[in-house]
Amino acid sequence: MYKYGGIVIHETRDALGTLEVVEDGYQRSLHFGSEPKQSSMELNDPLRLALSYTRAMLSALLFQPAPRHVLLLGLGGGSLAKFLLHHFPGCRIDAVEYRESVYAVARSHFHLPDDPRLYVHIADAADFLRQADATHSGYDLILLDAFTADGVAQATSGLSFFEACRTRLAADGVLAANLWSADSIKLDDIISDLGDAFDGRLLRLPVDGKANVIALTTRQGKPRRDLRRLDAEARALQQRLGIEFTVFLNRLRKNNRYWGL
Repeated sequence: MYKYGGIVIHETRDALGTLEVVEDGYQRSLHFGSEPKQSSMELNDPLRLALSYTRAMLSALLFQPAPRHVLLLGLGGGSLAKFLLHHFPGCRIDAVEYRESVYAVARSHFHLPDDPRLYVHIADAADFLRQADATHSGYDLILLDAFTADGVAQATSGLSFFEACRTRLAADGVLAANLWSADSIKLDDIISDLGDAFDGRLLRLPVDGKANVIALTTRQGKPRRDLRRLDAEARALQQRLGIEFTVFLNRLRKNNRYWGL
């Protein structure tokens, strides 16, 4: 069946709806019963981050370039998990995914490895943050990418949720959240709650040509001021990881001009 610009090679349903895997000859993509791509993988380079918003989320590495413990809230096809496992061999990853069927598709169709450094938790993200023990704290990075077919998952927003994220970060930890600008009212509310939870240490990174907006927050420090001195870090990361960090740094500067928090 032809759909979303490609051929549906797999379809399944769970209590929350339809999951479809679509190929167009170049990429394999995961859909939740609607047009937006929840995850994509290049068929000739499965480790590359095919979607620009996933690469933009890793602009968090500008502030924390050597993560040892990462929390993924939302697994999707596992693109970020695969990339981090490959490029950061000393890194342990906890991935929280609400839908077990999504995890199954990531394993069966998107090359998510069975790696001893990757721990997948089938759980509600808010419950995980509230109930996790001391081993699930001190994260260098928290990458929040939790969507339904209709947009940002309601359960992964709100002041109390973001405060719980902050308590799980290491002192020098960074949170990157993938948000959706098409719903401007909801986006403004989420941005406001994030800013309150992190004492105003908030940066916005719009994804060029997309409705995605990446919000970056740090548990401590002055991230806006740090933007002035990250050129060497951006060039080094770009050379090592093949991601356009210099572009992201310039866009962060353009969209966060006040050199305060």
